[in-house]
Amino acid sequence: MATKKRKVDSECRVFKDEWTWKYFFTPIKNKPVCLIWNEAVAVFKEFNLSRHFMTKHNNATYEKMTEKERKQKSGALRASYEYVVAYNIAKSNKTFSDGEFVKTCLLQVSDILCPDQTRDFEAVSVSRKTITSRIEAINKQFVTQLESKISTFKFCSFALDESTDITDTAQLLIFIRGIDDNFGVTEELAFMRSLKGTTKGSDIFEEFQETITSLKVPLTTICNITTDQPPNMTGAKSGFVGKFNESFPGNEVVFLHCIIHQETLCKSALEMKHVLDVVIKIVNSIRSRALNHRQFQEFLYSLQSEYSDVLYYTKVRWLSAGRVFDRVWDLKDEIISFMEEKGMDECDHLKDMLWLSDFAFFTDIFSHINKLNLKLQGRNQLIHDTWGHIRGFKLQLNLFSKQLLKKDFTHFPRLKSIAVTEDKVKSYEKHVKCLHEEYGRRFQDFKAIEQDLEIFRMPFNLDCESVKPELRLELIELQCNTELKQLFLNVSKIEFYKALSKTTFPNLKSHAQKIISMYSSSYICEQVFSTMKLRKNSVRNRLTDHNLASLLRISSSQFLPDYDQLLESQSQFHLSHTPSCSSKD
Repeated sequence: MATKKRKVDSECRVFKDEWTWKYFFTPIKNKPVCLIWNEAVAVFKEFNLSRHFMTKHNNATYEKMTEKERKQKSGALRASYEYVVAYNIAKSNKTFSDGEFVKTCLLQVSDILCPDQTRDFEAVSVSRKTITSRIEAINKQFVTQLESKISTFKFCSFALDESTDITDTAQLLIFIRGIDDNFGVTEELAFMRSLKGTTKGSDIFEEFQETITSLKVPLTTICNITTDQPPNMTGAKSGFVGKFNESFPGNEVVFLHCIIHQETLCKSALEMKHVLDVVIKIVNSIRSRALNHRQFQEFLYSLQSEYSDVLYYTKVRWLSAGRVFDRVWDLKDEIISFMEEKGMDECDHLKDMLWLSDFAFFTDIFSHINKLNLKLQGRNQLIHDTWGHIRGFKLQLNLFSKQLLKKDFTHFPRLKSIAVTEDKVKSYEKHVKCLHEEYGRRFQDFKAIEQDLEIFRMPFNLDCESVKPELRLELIELQCNTELKQLFLNVSKIEFYKALSKTTFPNLKSHAQKIISMYSSSYICEQVFSTMKLRKNSVRNRLTDHNLASLLRISSSQFLPDYDQLLESQSQFHLSHTPSCSSKD
């Protein structure tokens, strides 16, 4: 008589905790899974697990491990979960204590979806202290990766900027962008330096020198340093630039003033105080009083307006003036109705056609300036592109000036919608001319390298005799090659120069690598400062400078953590979270 085949499911086998450190297994979806190779075994049976371990992992590394070492190893494999949580907390600008919240959510979800795995989630330590140590470990790994990348750089550049945090500590951000022989571009936070005392040019230079020394950056690879324009940065004697040239005479570093900062300063050529003051007064009269603000919002809602509020003006924000003007212009009819109903006289200017004409002009011109500013923003911008945007805007200003003289308001839609006197048109044309002259007066540092940028941007249209002698023969050969000319039109600049023969065009490739690595602005520093304001605020003002630096590096980095390497380098794990030898049935 044939016997029935035994059903494994009916034997009610239970995973024992001691099997984790003995055989490096953990239960997942009712199956034991190997922590080393991530392979599943059919049933919870010690013989099966032991056979898998002896067959697959019976080498000198695991065989000679003591019980304590095996517990540490199994704990290390589990600790990979901790690194994943810590990395995502740092990357997403969350607080260290959020690890406990994540664990609570995981435990509640596991109780519903996979009750048998709740014990595994409980074993993961995501306390504030653990998250802090894991973030610090990831930060150190990123520094090691950056040092490895720097050793391959052919050229590199730095962007520097300084700002104060919530505790009035001056934080200096130093970003590095480098390029290797294969045209691989790396842009990372080199260091964040905390200045507890003065922020003189000598102080900033000392921190910079310590940075390039610790990262082992060869001075000969540095081709550009970009900063904003305060005296402690650009002073010829006591500023950072002066100290750098004094310490490294004969260097070929190109110092640039942030192109976005220069573009923002150009707006000072516009005489618009009489308009700006009135707009600010109108906005403040609505938003500074809580009752007025609530009633205005409700008023806009009752009219089903496109917008729900007016915007505050902030002088330090690049786009603030243009956006505030644009919003007030779009809501001017609603503002007049609301203020008349409330008996407020701030709206009288909105009924004055001469003032309204000025308001329309400045709103239109600011819309063009803001479009330019947005083009200059963003990471990984190449310097020839940003300089091209500035040159293009100067041509636009020339066009605007000619059109205004002809009373052609094609590019001034708000001005076109109202009646404008002859005298006003002439004054607007003068404003545009003044703005054009200001754009021409600034950006002298970029004009000094304009020919180098043009060689990179359009090598086929240049007069070969006008360029550097070492590039002339290579440019002639390049311009006579029709295949390369077609390739130039079909691929990006980086891909094109990467495809050039190193033996035929060594100087052109080197020139392109230098241009690609250069910073045109300190935008990346400003972006990270915004993150810093969110990270270290009035609620988290006890965040240490060391932890702040780790958070900013991870959140801004393009590197990814190597969890296997982190586990190997981890010297000690939380043994309190490793499974004990006792089993619970």
